[in-house]
Amino acid sequence: MSLIDHPRLRPLSAWRVEHQGRLLVRLDDPAGAMIQPVFLNLDWFEQVGRHFDGQSSLSDIQARVLRSTGLFLTLASLQESVAYLDSAMVLDGPTFQAFVSEFRATGRRPASHAGRSYAASARALEAQLDQYYLTNDGAGRPNPPNLDAVPVRAIFSPHIDFKRGGTVYSHAYRELVERSRADVFVILGVAHRACRRRFVLTRKDFETPLGLARTDRAYVDALIGRAGERFLDDELAHRSEHSIEFQVVFLQHVLGARADYSIVPILAGSFHDLMREGHDPGDDPEVAAFLGALEEVEHASGKRVVYIGGIDLCHVGPEFGDPEPVTDQFAQHVRHFDQAMLERAAATDARGWFQTAATVQNRFRVCGLAAGYSMLRTIGKGEGKLLRYDQALNTERTCCVTFASMSFHAEEPPATGRRDHDRVELKLVTEIE
Repeated sequence: MSLIDHPRLRPLSAWRVEHQGRLLVRLDDPAGAMIQPVFLNLDWFEQVGRHFDGQSSLSDIQARVLRSTGLFLTLASLQESVAYLDSAMVLDGPTFQAFVSEFRATGRRPASHAGRSYAASARALEAQLDQYYLTNDGAGRPNPPNLDAVPVRAIFSPHIDFKRGGTVYSHAYRELVERSRADVFVILGVAHRACRRRFVLTRKDFETPLGLARTDRAYVDALIGRAGERFLDDELAHRSEHSIEFQVVFLQHVLGARADYSIVPILAGSFHDLMREGHDPGDDPEVAAFLGALEEVEHASGKRVVYIGGIDLCHVGPEFGDPEPVTDQFAQHVRHFDQAMLERAAATDARGWFQTAATVQNRFRVCGLAAGYSMLRTIGKGEGKLLRYDQALNTERTCCVTFASMSFHAEEPPATGRRDHDRVELKLVTEIE
């Protein structure tokens, strides 16, 4: 039996709206498969569409609607509705599956936010990013790599839009370029849409106006080999997600003409259910399997690996569901909470990072909670340094987002899978880098 016989709604954003005296529901697609929003009659959506769960047949839905409303829908009318919704990609049906197959068949992930969140041409984008370093709050122009500095093991960088957070990005990426000669950058971003799996992989290269960032497919394949193909199930989430794309743009900017590096893009999904149940994420079999694989692949790769966490912190105010505007007092309260979170991060204490938010049931909506935990758990013991912290509060005080940049270095260089003489060479290089 096909999905058309058992229709299933995709995980879309639904909004109740009124148009010319009619109540409608507006459906938007976080994955960007739907080019435009779809509007449906609210009564139909609540009385009929809610039964499109992938388990109920059309005859089951017909009977349920009759029992609950007294309305008899012919199978022909239901089939017509299903055909329309499938063509609009509201359903997880043949049209949407064909779209997913086409996306997976391509080797490149095109820039999703060029021309919207940042300049669309290379020249304009370079100038835009330069300004974030050179303003009063910026990090200043990066220097060449310092071979005497302790090498960076990882950074926290924001994933908020560049207009609000660009100068904070600059502090993280100046540290990275001055204290790193990595072969591979493992980028942990945030999946802002619902996913079936805790983590989402892709083999695609990332395209931006600054060129093509090559994904290390062998590295990704090794992860899949250890953790399982299921971590490709939600690959479409990468298509419109900005949290990794923004890191790639800054990475390309600071590395310039370097071509001897690759990326490993990973989206982290929600750990909210684990928080609700009182579990540490490391005790979850799926999280443990993936993060264990991430450590094993790095150790076996023989490559110099740096982790990038695309991490935003709190999201508060009426735009995020809070009843009152953000006062100065509340913003200060949030700042104290962020300080506690960042102290746990600086201690590379993944459990403490998660528990600090869990203690208040993530009251302040830390967006990078899962990605931050995953990075801190994977990089091993070390020390983090806060480079810059900021709060973006709009003039109406309805929206406040907080974010920071940090750098981390390890207590010991990570183990590698190189041959013994290569290990000696790597150790010597590590000591002077």
